[in-house]
Order: sequence, then structure tokens, then C-alpha cells
Amino acid sequence: MATDSSVEIFSKVLENQMLCTTQIVEEQLDAEIQKLDQMDEDELERLKERRLEALKKSQQQKQEWLSKGHGEYKEIPSERDFFQEVKKSKNVVCHFYRDTTFSGNLMDPPFQSQKKFGTSVTKLDKKIIRGKKYDSDSDDD
Repeated sequence: MATDSSVEIFSKVLENQMLCTTQIVEEQLDAEIQKLDQMDEDELERLKERRLEALKKSQQQKQEWLSKGHGEYKEIPSERDFFQEVKKSKNVVCHFYRDTTFSGNLMDPPFQSQKKFGTSVTKLDKKIIRGKKYDSDSDDD
């Protein structure tokens, strides 16, 4: 019986909080609508121009990313090309793989379906990396 009353109290408190939150959001939306209604033609034109500039800038950025190879999953043929590729982009995901292991090609399908702009997604065979750690054919890494 005591748990029923505590559940009722909790549900009423939750209902009141939801109502208060809804009222606050509604007031904010009303204020924004009123502000937009009071804009004159010059203000609307400036707003339109700013939005158009933002869209142009966004499209320009997307074209730049496309020219750098973003949105595609590609294999890097050499260590030198790896460093050049990494220097071109701010964000890079590189899949270091080995053909001799099962897990080497396991990540190809998810990366191939990735069409994320702003991040270059590449893969590099461990055999072409200099250094003793990667020259071995062990499957433990």
C-alpha cells in the first residue's frame, strides 16, 4: 500500500515536471515566431543571404573533401603514400590489415559502406610498413 502511494507521488511529480518543461519550450517557440513575424523585408533578405552563404560554404567544403578522397574506402599502396594521405586530411581512419589473417578483410564491408565526409577512410597492408614488428607473419597482432 505504501509503495502504491509513492508511485502515485512520483508519477504526479514527473507529470508536473513534464508540464513545466513543455510550457517553457512553448514560450521559447512563441517568442521565436513573434520575432520572425516582426522582421521587415530587409532583415528577411539578410537572413536569406546568410543562409545562402552558409549553404555555399558547406557545398564548397564537401567538394574539397571529395577532391581529397573523402567518402570512399581506398587502399594505400606504399608507406610514403600513407604519410601524404594522412597529411591531406584533418581526420583519418586507417585500417591496418594483413591478407593472411581472417580478421584482415573483416572490416572491409563496414568501411566500404562508410560515406562520411570530413574523414578519410583508408586501408594499408601491414607488409609494406617498415619495421621488425610488422615484418613477421605471426597472427598475434
